Amino acid sequence: MRTTTVLATHEVEALARLGQTVKLARLRRNLTQAEFAERMGVARPSVVALEAGKPGVAVGILLKAMSVLGYPERIGEIIASDPIGDDIDVAMGRRRAGGARARVEPF
Repeated sequence: MRTTTVLATHEVEALARLGQTVKLARLRRNLTQAEFAERMGVARPSVVALEAGKPGVAVGILLKAMSVLGYPERIGEIIASDPIGDDIDVAMGRRRAGGARARVEPF
């Protein structure tokens, strides 16, 4: 059974901006939606949905679009920095997950 995710207004707006950014980048490269889709290896409706900011577009479609546009590394920038998480760790006195682990003795 498929569930529907309800997005907040700011999330819907962010997806719309993302779609417009992808569309602008595609147009700057003088690519039609059909040409862009072919280079991405997807069907044209996937490009239409991405550019429209539809929430059901797979993350892999976005990654393919970024690769075709020449920016595959930009996806990593989205999560490479987490200043809010860093602030929480400092406030809570926590160490990063990659730090030393507590030893748990077997029963």
